This record gives sequence, structure tokens and C-alpha cells, in this order.
Amino acid sequence: MSRRPASADFSQRVAARFASAAQTYDDHSGVQRHAAEKLAGLIATAALPPRPRVLEIGCGTGHLTRLLGLHLPGAYILASDIAPAMVAACRARLPQFDYAVLDGTCPTVPGPFDLICANLAAQWFADLPAALDGLARRLAPGGVLALSLLGADTFCEWRAAHVKLGLTAGTLHFSAANACRAAFPVEGDLQLAVEQHVDQPDSALGFLRGLQAIGADTAAPGHRPLSAAQLRAVLRELGATPRMSYELIYARWRRTP
Repeated sequence: MSRRPASADFSQRVAARFASAAQTYDDHSGVQRHAAEKLAGLIATAALPPRPRVLEIGCGTGHLTRLLGLHLPGAYILASDIAPAMVAACRARLPQFDYAVLDGTCPTVPGPFDLICANLAAQWFADLPAALDGLARRLAPGGVLALSLLGADTFCEWRAAHVKLGLTAGTLHFSAANACRAAFPVEGDLQLAVEQHVDQPDSALGFLRGLQAIGADTAAPGHRPLSAAQLRAVLRELGATPRMSYELIYARWRRTP
């Protein structure tokens, strides 16, 4: 489902975890870097106006931000993140752009923008259709909303190991591609593609530590943490050299001129 409990507490927990990971993010965000490159390629073919106005949601340490500067020379780029420490890290790396700390579900910056984009951030939105509608309203006529986000098959091996042991995984339930498609406003042109990307961490425990290192380990609201014994059982079930699937959804929606 694309909708989850919309609580200020959950948003604050997400922001706090990402803020705490600003210093370790770059060393463990290979999937995020891969998705940024794919999304940047999609944006590069979007036929934007010269010197477009760009708002990036969830900039992190700047994987997509850097590529926006390369693909869109002369653009005005406002990079934002819900975590102040991530904004600070991105600003230190790419000081030529403007920055803001804001929640992508209700950005407090005026438009219009020719491009609004987000790399692996929208899966954290409590209400994806409402968030996309709000972002679309900040686009200029003919403006583009370009996203990458995690799909429903992400971490299927992790969830399967829990199910086999009669346990429930604490990872968020990400939206299926059809739900993502339906979340975009009806009035506009949508292109959507799905990529199955497989990562192979050095160990099952390494997978968990990698999520912690990028701040992406916030559990679903209401999840009861596993005991130490239950967690060890899940890690054994995954095996010494697990494969971990990521369903990456790429979407480009253009507002009707």
C-alpha cells in the first residue's frame, strides 16, 4: 500500500536516523548511488527549458545533486532534505547550490519549478498520492516530477526468512509498481519503469549494518523489535552470503501544459 500511518513521531524518527548517518552514508549507499545515476539519465532526456528551476527532495549527501549539476548546466538547484545533517553534508560537498531543510510531503518553498525530483526518498512518504499531488502543484505548466523509489519486492529475502520462522519483519511495506502508478495525478503524462537490482552484502549482519549506516533502518510504525535470539535465527536463515533484492521504480510525470 502507498499509505501508512501519518504521524509526526514517525517522520521525526526517520529524520533523526538519517541525520545520525550523515558521516557514514557515502560508504554504504551503493544502491542509492546506482539509482541516482539511472534517475539522472531519465531526467537528462526530459526536454526541460534552458536554465530550469529545480527542487530536489531528500538530497542526502548529494548523489543525485551532483549529477543534476552535470546534466543541467545553468540550472537553479534547490537541494533539500528532512535531516539537517544531510543538508549540511551536501552543502559542504556542493556549495554552488542552494539548500533548505524541509519535509518533502509538505515543502514550504514557493514554486513554480520546472523539475522536482527525489532519489529513493518517496517511499518514506506517509501518503504517497497526497505528497505527489502537493509536489505536482508546485510545478510550472509542462514541468516534470521525476522519482526513484523502492518497490514492494525490495528485501523479499529478508521478509521470507522471517515468515519461515513465524516472525514479522520490521521493514516498511513499500508500494507495488501499480500502486505507484496510481499515486500520480491523473492529469499528466507518466512514464514508469521497474528494475530488479540485486546486492550481495558480505554477510547477513553486514546487510543490517549497512542499513544502519545510511539511516534507513527505521522500523514500520507499531513493529515490535525481535529478541536477540530471534534476530540470530533470521540471520542464520539468510545464510553466510545472502543476496538482497531491491525493486527500483523510476517514474517521470509531466504536468499538462
